[in-house]
Amino acid sequence: MDKRSIIAKLRKIELFQCIKDDDERLAKLAGIVSVRHCKAGHRVITEGEEGSEFYILNKGTVGILKRTLDNDVFTIDTLTDKEDVFFGELALMDEELRSASVAADTDCEFLVINRDDFNRLGEEDPLLGLLVTRAIGRALSKRLRKTNEDLIILFEALVGEVAEGGNLEEPAE
Repeated sequence: MDKRSIIAKLRKIELFQCIKDDDERLAKLAGIVSVRHCKAGHRVITEGEEGSEFYILNKGTVGILKRTLDNDVFTIDTLTDKEDVFFGELALMDEELRSASVAADTDCEFLVINRDDFNRLGEEDPLLGLLVTRAIGRALSKRLRKTNEDLIILFEALVGEVAEGGNLEEPAE
């Protein structure tokens, strides 16, 4: 995949809409992108391990996996290259452990950005670093809001189930 193709892909990713019309900054960002391929079944990132890379799915399908408290693994989502798919963006922000696993369901191609390269780019072009970091913050905020909505639905369903069993009263409104 050549640099022009990488720039074209970056331009389409929601996360980089803040620089989609800035050819110079897109070229700088493309300069730190590496292309990685993996076979179906490969674990791209593993929950609980430290990560330092951000991934954009260019080709293929991946499953997002979570472990239960009993260490059972289940798929919480399946993502395809037909969507605007990126994951691992927290690795650009901190050195914490991965919050989920990602496995390739098919042979895949990724665009990958390493944290050290991203930080160096941000030092060289502070505005670019700020714009992308803000965009990551917005993406995380959006995901957090969705998670909060999902938790409310699950909580209400749990309360309803327990209340039907006579073990818990419904909360007064």
